Amino acid sequence: MKGCTVGKRVIGIDIGGTKILGGIVEEDGTLLKVKQVGTQAEKGKDAILANLFRLIDDLIAEGRVDGIGVGSAGRIDHKRGVVVYATDNLPGWTGLPLKGIIEDKYQVAVAVDNDVNAAVLGEMWLGAGRNYRDILMMTIGTGVGGAVVADGKLIRGSSCSAGEIGHMILYPEGKQCNCGRKGCLEQYISGTALYKQYNELSKNLKVNNAWQVFELYKQRDEIAAKVIGDFVRLLSISIMSIKNILDPEVFIIGGGVVESKDLWWDDLKTSLGSDINIMSAELGDKATMFGAVQLVL
Repeated sequence: MKGCTVGKRVIGIDIGGTKILGGIVEEDGTLLKVKQVGTQAEKGKDAILANLFRLIDDLIAEGRVDGIGVGSAGRIDHKRGVVVYATDNLPGWTGLPLKGIIEDKYQVAVAVDNDVNAAVLGEMWLGAGRNYRDILMMTIGTGVGGAVVADGKLIRGSSCSAGEIGHMILYPEGKQCNCGRKGCLEQYISGTALYKQYNELSKNLKVNNAWQVFELYKQRDEIAAKVIGDFVRLLSISIMSIKNILDPEVFIIGGGVVESKDLWWDDLKTSLGSDINIMSAELGDKATMFGAVQLVL
């Protein structure tokens, strides 16, 4: 009889620079509860961990939990569960033995990986990647992240940095990136890059985020039109370059900027042509959370 077999219940966590999202998920993908807290990253590592623990405590209070999966921004050694490198978006995060810290506190199975690696697992499980085995996922938000799946397997690379497409060099000796290099893709097509470019071009009106650029674009603002046009052009160049190297079946594009895709998606598809298959992520901001559950399952 349906319901007689008790399946696993896993907490999935997404740690980002501004928020920590978590949920209890059954092994069939049923989401039982979801909760969000602020990261408060500017207060440092201890504050981030305190907020993470508060979130997990609230979820565990709902009942039995068989494991905890975590997708975190940064370069993650998934075997050891250690943050190899994180930018200043998560101060003090570099070198953190995240898996061990959570295991010691909660005494359950824990798995940790990069947030975009987790996101593509989520999309393969319940979203846009269900029917594909060769995938390049790109997330465009505050920064630009990526994940590579080849023949159904997540490719992490020899130093846990496969898929770091945001740090491909688009313009040699170009804009300074927070990774220490210059000219990285992230400095030209991220949400942060969009509003910074607008402010560089505008003599009068200044904006504080990418959403304001998109709103101005709707109002036929000429500078916003140039910014979005450059965004589409550079995004298509990067996708075509990756296509020539990895030849994935599909490009899945997620992240906050994709919420504005009605304004530029058709232009991107026209630029790319019919030979390149692109899809928008289906799970929205919950992709990493669901994928973190898959890390455990």
